[in-house]
Order: sequence, then structure tokens, then C-alpha cells
Amino acid sequence: MNEHEIRTLLTKATEDRPAGIDLMPALPRRRLARVLVPLAALGAAATVAAVAVVLPATQSTAQAQVVAAVENTSQESYRIHTTAGEREFDGAFDPVRRVGVITRTDGTETRFVGDLVYVRESGETTWMVSPRSDAELEQAPPAVALVKLAPLDPQAALQRLRSATDVRESGTASGQGWTGKRFTFSLEATAGTDLKAGASVGATGVVDVDDQGRVRHLEVAFSDTGHPTVTDFSDFGTQVSVTAPPADQVQQPPAEKLGQPKAKPTS
Repeated sequence: MNEHEIRTLLTKATEDRPAGIDLMPALPRRRLARVLVPLAALGAAATVAAVAVVLPATQSTAQAQVVAAVENTSQESYRIHTTAGEREFDGAFDPVRRVGVITRTDGTETRFVGDLVYVRESGETTWMVSPRSDAELEQAPPAVALVKLAPLDPQAALQRLRSATDVRESGTASGQGWTGKRFTFSLEATAGTDLKAGASVGATGVVDVDDQGRVRHLEVAFSDTGHPTVTDFSDFGTQVSVTAPPADQVQQPPAEKLGQPKAKPTS
């Protein structure tokens, strides 16, 4: 049965319908096809737009967050408490003014003033002065430098975190008056990294970053020992006043050790 025959039957069946109503108008097939194409395109565009709105912005990588925390911590003064085996250290640093002080539980004191470090051993009255940058540690791989620097110069140790690899966020962290994130990291072993034995030594660790993007807790240990050095950072913004010891109490090392050219003998 064709369209004409169907129309005839419908007309006879509904002869009392109101004028002007067509129960089966002709279908504009070509026009309909043309309309469906742009509608489909609009639907696809709307779907893409919806996805773009729902999907979250790309998050920073774990390593980038730790590096940013190192930078932020370098812009404020703070206090530290470090435990390394049976030794404990308390101190305060102002990275901007480049001063700091660390006191070991046995009474040994270390002062940082600019490019110089002054150390007075427990029970001594004389201070030894040396450059803040240790040439041996400057050339050491990051794993060795980080572990050794952690109790001696926490600010310098933080900078070694830039070299951390396999940094991963591992959950939340909290402490007195702060909350944040915990990250794990490793420092790759390199042949000859042990300064004494010449063995290959890597390091692993944990760093906690608070919600303001500052380092709050740092644990690091050589991979072969597992004995961590733990440093906690607190009291950000605290005032730190450190001065060099009196000159008559300082034992001066050779000039070349301080980075000055060795004096030429006079003829």
C-alpha cells in the first residue's frame, strides 16, 4: 500500500476531523537530514564543553610540590629539632639574612653567619671558623650530602631535595598546629658515593609539607642502614639573632681554606 492509498483510508475514517488538520503530512526527508547533521555536531560540542567543565585542572606533580616547599621554606625564619641516632640538635635559621645557630645536646654550638660557620666544641672556649660550603659535600652525590647535611646545616640539606627522584604523595600529614601532605622520595645511588668506603649508597626519605606549602618534617636515611635522621621545622617567622664570636676567641684557619688566595712570599 502506497502513501496515496493510506491517505485515502485515513480521510474516509476521519471525515469529521476539523478543517486544516493533516494526519499524515509529507515528510521533508532531505531537509530533515540536513538539520540532523548540525544538531549532531552541536551535541558533540556540548559534550566536550561539559567534560571540560567537569574535569579538574591538571595537578602539580609531587616532585614540583616538594621543590616549591623548599623554596617557600627558604623565605621564612624557623626553628628546628633534629634527631640523628643518639644525638639531638636544636636550632634556628633565617635563610633570608643567612644566619643560624645549632646547639647539640652535649653543648657543641654551631653559628652560621653569611658564608662562614663557627663551631665551638663542648667544653672549649675557642671557636673554629670555616667556609659554610663544604667542598667535600659540594662534590658528593645528593644522597650522601643530604644525609650528612641534615643535622649540620638543615637549610643546605633542604636544597638537596631538589635532586630527589621517585617523589610520590603518600597521604595526609599533621603536627602541632598544622596539617598537610606527606611525600616519599629516593635519591639514586651512584658508584663511589660513599665518601669513606667507596661503595654505592642511595637514600630514601619522607617529607611533610603543610597547607601553606612549607616543609614541616624531613626524614632521610641511607638505603643500606635504614637509620633515619629526622628534622622537624616549626615557629615560622620567629626572630633569629646570631652574631659572629669575638675575634679573639676565633682560631683562624689558613687563608686558602677560607677561599682566599694564598699570600705570595715577599722577596
